[in-house]
Amino acid sequence: MQFYMLEGTFRKPLAQTPAMQQAIDAHLAYLNSGLQDGSILLSGPRADGKGGGVIVIKSDDIEAFCQNDPLVQAGIQDYHITEFSLFNCQEAIRSWFA
Repeated sequence: MQFYMLEGTFRKPLAQTPAMQQAIDAHLAYLNSGLQDGSILLSGPRADGKGGGVIVIKSDDIEAFCQNDPLVQAGIQDYHITEFSLFNCQEAIRSWFA
């Protein structure tokens, strides 16, 4: 199991449309499944409001995770993948990395 920080970036600014909201809702459900199974430690939107966000995740196949994201499948978002090794962390989250 490897650890990754994903930075999602929208390909272009998008208007709020029903189709866009449907893709976001599917993306949030996708992330929620990772929170439920323990593979995602945290996620959140970019603070600059330009679309996209950050995810800290553990995975054996990060490419598949990214490609199966509904926002990627809809052509809305791309991910920049950074693999990292744990050096230190708050005691409260240490077990997630075990």
